[in-house]
Amino acid sequence: MLELNRLTGQVADLAQALAGQRSDQRQRTERARQQLRLHAQVTEELRHKIDVARRADESWRGADPLGDRLDQRIQTGPQTEPATLVAVDGSQIYPDTHAIALYYLTNVGAIVLRQGSGAAPFTSTAPLLRMANDDPLEEQDHDRVDADEVNLRRDLREMETLASLARRQREELGGDMGHLVVALADGPLLPWLPQRMPDKEQRERVRRFTAPLEDLRASYAAPLGYVDRPRSANVLRLLHLAQLPLEDISKERLRQRNDYDGLSDAALFQDLRPGQRTALFAATSEINENFDGAGHRICFCYMNVAPEPDEADRIVEPDEKNAVMARVELPVWLAADPGRLEAALAAVWADCRLLHYPYLLTRAHELALVTRQERAALEQMLHIEMMRRGLRSEESPKANTKRTVGGR
Repeated sequence: MLELNRLTGQVADLAQALAGQRSDQRQRTERARQQLRLHAQVTEELRHKIDVARRADESWRGADPLGDRLDQRIQTGPQTEPATLVAVDGSQIYPDTHAIALYYLTNVGAIVLRQGSGAAPFTSTAPLLRMANDDPLEEQDHDRVDADEVNLRRDLREMETLASLARRQREELGGDMGHLVVALADGPLLPWLPQRMPDKEQRERVRRFTAPLEDLRASYAAPLGYVDRPRSANVLRLLHLAQLPLEDISKERLRQRNDYDGLSDAALFQDLRPGQRTALFAATSEINENFDGAGHRICFCYMNVAPEPDEADRIVEPDEKNAVMARVELPVWLAADPGRLEAALAAVWADCRLLHYPYLLTRAHELALVTRQERAALEQMLHIEMMRRGLRSEESPKANTKRTVGGR
């Protein structure tokens, strides 16, 4: 039982601490913007520093600029042509040793909207139920599937679904390459792989994750990964590197605390006007190098997806409090086609107008979501089937007790 009356003073203290933290972060963010202006030009010296940093610390997660300036602002125009938007999202049930069986589930929700066609959006879901250990239905590289592995399998299914639907849409368009097909994923395109993963297994994961990107390129689709409220700090690490003398670049120096700790790239660029985006950067990581080797290096930009202000407000300086920052990830081959990239970003910005977040991703989430009631119904189905086969089917005493007490 939570006695809220005993937390009154602690809540006030927490709010006061947050206020002080925000004030400190605003001051340090402004100093970071000054450094961004100071080091705005991408020089050969900076590129050399990036190479030295990557050799000094293989785990350094900085940013590799694709353009000539770090402070570039690019205004996305309004959407001018209808597009086909494909969006996917996934959810999961993690393995639970206290449940009636050690299983996991991934569910992918998808929606396709053909703008201007008058047709209702196409929606679908694809649940997949598997054992979490010694699964005869699926090859496994692990003795047991944990939460990280479930996340990877869910993300892979999302990308495979995205590629399949985009290919189908292109076919239904009669192969018309002039019609824009935007393939929108919830979250980054670059997967997170555990460092403990052996090299052979990592290469196989990269192959499996880049295969859908190859399909998307063949379908002439524009894949975008949309990250809401991003906390990444790749560009800030680049700024820290830019300020270091070349001879001081070492693993120890790169990992030392600095004035940018606790800040985010999104805060750094929060002064973007609605519809503006930053220059393109690529994250420096081993997984991205492997993606690059497969022809699908992932890059990113930050974008303010807040709606365009009214005509009377356009001359007013942007209010950072109203900025809605997103990190958008894309393969470098899409970045090499600026016209198609800008059209895709315009379509996503237009889709954000209602909710300040892509409407299609909201719908995809609704489709993918597994509610508590649905999980209970699934476990009841499993319980009945196990009983029919003479298998023991019961929760652990701990799970049963918690469920009983928690139901009050």
